[in-house]
Amino acid sequence: MGVDLLQVGVSGLLSSQQRLGTTGHNIANVNTDGFSRQTVLQETSSPVRAGNNFAGTGTRVSQIERVFDQFRYNEVVFNQTLNSAAQTTATKMQRLDETMSLIGKSISTSLNDLFGAVNSLVDVPGDIGLREVMLSKADTLSKNMSSVQSALNGEYNSVNEDLESSATNVTEIAEQLAALNRDIVKASANNSTPSDLLDKRDNLIKELSSYTSVSTVETNDGALNVYIAGGQTLVTGTTKFSVGIEAGNPDPRQTQLFIQSPSGAKQSLPGDNIGGSMGALIKYRDGVLSDTMNKLGQTAISIADSFNTAQSQGMDLNGLQGQNLFKDINDTESAQRRFLSDFDNTGTLSGEVDITDINQLTSDDYRLDFDGTNYTMTNQSTGASQVLTPDNAAAPVGSRTYTTGDGFTFKETGGVPQNGDSFIIQPTRLGATNLNVNLTQPEQIATSSIVEVYTDDDNVNTAKLEITSVDNTAATGFPSAGNDLKLEVFESPVGTYNYRMLDSSGTAQPLFDENGTALGTSSTYTTSPLKFQAAGMSFSLTGLAKGQGVNAPERYDINYAVGEGNNKNALKMASLVDEKLANQGRSTMNDLYEESVTSVGSATATANIEANAANTLFSQAEARMSNTSGVNLDEEASDMLRFQQAYSASARVISTANEIFNTLLQAAR
Repeated sequence: MGVDLLQVGVSGLLSSQQRLGTTGHNIANVNTDGFSRQTVLQETSSPVRAGNNFAGTGTRVSQIERVFDQFRYNEVVFNQTLNSAAQTTATKMQRLDETMSLIGKSISTSLNDLFGAVNSLVDVPGDIGLREVMLSKADTLSKNMSSVQSALNGEYNSVNEDLESSATNVTEIAEQLAALNRDIVKASANNSTPSDLLDKRDNLIKELSSYTSVSTVETNDGALNVYIAGGQTLVTGTTKFSVGIEAGNPDPRQTQLFIQSPSGAKQSLPGDNIGGSMGALIKYRDGVLSDTMNKLGQTAISIADSFNTAQSQGMDLNGLQGQNLFKDINDTESAQRRFLSDFDNTGTLSGEVDITDINQLTSDDYRLDFDGTNYTMTNQSTGASQVLTPDNAAAPVGSRTYTTGDGFTFKETGGVPQNGDSFIIQPTRLGATNLNVNLTQPEQIATSSIVEVYTDDDNVNTAKLEITSVDNTAATGFPSAGNDLKLEVFESPVGTYNYRMLDSSGTAQPLFDENGTALGTSSTYTTSPLKFQAAGMSFSLTGLAKGQGVNAPERYDINYAVGEGNNKNALKMASLVDEKLANQGRSTMNDLYEESVTSVGSATATANIEANAANTLFSQAEARMSNTSGVNLDEEASDMLRFQQAYSASARVISTANEIFNTLLQAAR
């Protein structure tokens, strides 16, 4: 009986000691991130037969297990991915919003200053000092535009650096997970539960889920296979894969993530499936950041083209047709940089993209695919596609030009495409980089109109003739000092309208309609604008010009009008501030930029709302997990007292057994 009692006491003592140790371990790790509290499972020892009964032999510790709810843990991992993505997006958007609102504010200010200088020049068009001010304001606008572009480029590079750093961290986590798998498999060989190792592994999975979406599958031996980015293997058993970053294709700056097996085989990780902070970085870079850069470029291109066009319609103080105020938007380098070829193309085609209509131009990028016969162009923002038809179909492949309906033309400049080749067109991405002032002398500002139209006082109709553009001042018949032009329109016979352009000597000048067909007579004439070209100019005749016969035509004088005090072209420049010249007649220059700022601000507000919501869901998931697996000090303190009492009681059982044994020994003497 004494031996049995001693065995019972010792088993209780050892079990209580283990419980005290486990409770102490819980208390010690109360602030350890990812620690799951542990509990001791006891069971009775095998009893022994005592006559017709079974006598208990005490207790033993069957297992030390961690208190862990897999469902709640999976909920934490899932919400960690969403929260990390939301927080990353909100942080990046906040930074972009500050750039556009604070640094970018200089663009609106400098653009308004430029128009202020133009308005001052309208009053005194020959003033050299005011001309110098206008050039200075144009240069300030150029520098401010370049400054914002540089800030956006820096942000773009920062995202790429963050992706590279994240890829390195994911690879390191994969290495640690593979090592933990090895240790856990070894420790689990005797059916024990290595709780602390499991906590470390689960904590790494949680950390990994902040970078990318994660799913796991546990194997029979206790190892964990880890999959990221929608199913790509990162860890299988003790084998780890690595994640890296490489130059984008076809845009090298648009870096891409890849996963690499131990054998060296690479597979790209599509941004749509990555999730977490890495997925958010790619979505931000390729979405709102690129769109903002494109819109900034669209603004710069619209400013440059509008002022350059206005300059070309006037004459400077040197008596020369106005040169570009800003760098030509279609200079060879700019046109070539808008066209990017996929690295995997088998053909040799090179190309250029020229901006032809800023009113039709968008801030979108386009993908161009060649099927062996035709090019299909797809808007990467809207998904709208169109098959391009060459303007010069008779030309050989490799030298054709294709006009799109989106404000630009694509030109083949050499080489030959092959079936399956693809390209990217970025019409506006680098527009702000190229907004450089071209003029060097204040005298070169073309404030004077070259020609003016005057309606004859004897005209009986209200038709209006306008010069829509001066195309070539060197053309035959172009007005000069002492050599003006006269347009005559008359009806003879009834229903047939005649048009003739005469120079000052009475010599007729050829007229052509907008299709290049000679314009002499017309059997129909409406109040819609009649567009035609003559003597290096383009005209628009609006209203009914109906002279009664050859001897009573409606007349319009087109006179050479250059002079230092002539401010007509300066007035045209000043009017550009209110002209709806972009987005199909919906936006002014200022509108373009303000729309980009507003778009960023709206996206930032949305991102902050989503970040707050995601953080709330994540916090709630963590709280539920903590309620299950976290250490409660009050509960542990209570357990400590309870197990201490059990320990003392077991010690008393041992002491009692010892006293009985000693009594028996004394009785035997």
